[in-house]
Parts: sequence; structure tokens; C-alpha cells
Amino acid sequence: MTTRPAAFCPVCGQVIPAGPAAGGAVPGAGRGVGRAVSCPNRWCRQADRGFSVVFSLGVYEGALRRDIHAYKYRGHRRLAGAFAAQVAGFIAAHPAWFEEFELITSVPAYTGPGARRSWDTVGEVLARLPGHLDPGWRVEPGLVRKVRETPGMAGRSWRERQAVARGPLRSALAVGRAAGSAVAGVQVLLLDDVLTEGSTLREVARALRRAGASDVAGVVLGRPVWSVQPPAPK
Repeated sequence: MTTRPAAFCPVCGQVIPAGPAAGGAVPGAGRGVGRAVSCPNRWCRQADRGFSVVFSLGVYEGALRRDIHAYKYRGHRRLAGAFAAQVAGFIAAHPAWFEEFELITSVPAYTGPGARRSWDTVGEVLARLPGHLDPGWRVEPGLVRKVRETPGMAGRSWRERQAVARGPLRSALAVGRAAGSAVAGVQVLLLDDVLTEGSTLREVARALRRAGASDVAGVVLGRPVWSVQPPAPK
């Protein structure tokens, strides 16, 4: 048995510790450091994931997790400005990563009758970005709309989450004509709060790609610490 050195996945950014060598390549691995290895995050091995890469400001634990919980579940809406400043600072600190992007939008939320939450948490962060981003960025809210509530993902198995994403969520996303003219031929940055496995991000990215976006990449406040597991059987 051979052992490979530690590497990282250029799609989700997680470090893959040293261990037994695994076959297969991660999409876009040529941009990474070290050898192409199989990432334990399922979406990084999916050719039809819709998004090319996800950038994360940090790991969803500790102070970041507490702040996001306070914002989303305890109504500390003043944190929207702080999150916007952090996103803009992250983009400014890594100009080479974002130089080909010119437009940023957000994963939509449903806030109508029967909604679980009466306000759009990610949308409020997006709304505060123009005061922090460098000139030249286009901030475009509402390119993809969510027209009704869908079942929650928390506590569901992988298969159940996929069923929700491909069924109720996909059918609840709407893209208007304005979105088509805004994103045609454009590389789009898609803002979300937390990346768990990428099911929601995938569906919104697919909608933007169908509207004409040439590429969609995610940028999230936090991502989980993934444990290294062997690739899921096909």
C-alpha cells in the first residue's frame, strides 16, 4: 500500500490528510497544490454539480457558528453589515481568485405565506455589500427567486436531501427575463451563509447556468469540518 501526502481539494478547499492513495481526480485539480485525489465531499466528485468551486471565509464552528446562529435564529440582524464587511474583505484579500468575476448575487429565500422565516438572511448581507466592495462589482439581488417554501434539509439523510433538492426546491426556483440579460456570458459569484453539502447551491447554480451564466462559483461564510471517508459507491 502506498501513502500519499496531504493535499487539498481545489473545489471545496478542505485539506485531505495523508493516507492510502486513492484513484480518481477532482475537477479542476490542476489549479490545486499536490496530487489530484478523491475528495470525501460527494459534490466535488459530481461533474453536474452546477458550480465550479466554493470559497469559504472560515469553518462553521466556534465564534463564527455562534454569530451565524445569532443572526439567523435569534434575530440579531445588525450582524448583516458585519458579515458583508467580512465577505468584501475576503474578496479584496484574494484578488487573483476573483479577478474573473464581476457580478455577485445570493441564494434566494422564500418569505411569503407559510415561510419558516419572514426575512431573507443572505439577501440582507448581499444588500449591504455595495458599501464594502471595490468599484466594478455588480451586486444583483433577486436574479433567482424562490416562489414557495420547501421542506427543510436538517436531519435528513443524503438521499432524502437530494430528493428535496431535485424535486420541491428545483421546482420552486424561478428565473426572470432580467436575470437572463444580467448573467448572459458572465461569471457569477453566488453568496450563501453555510455550505453543508452543496445541494441548495447546486440547484441555484444550475438555474443561473440555464439563464446564460458562463460560470457560477459559491462564496460562503462557513463550511463544516468534513471527515475523510472513502468515495461513495456509484
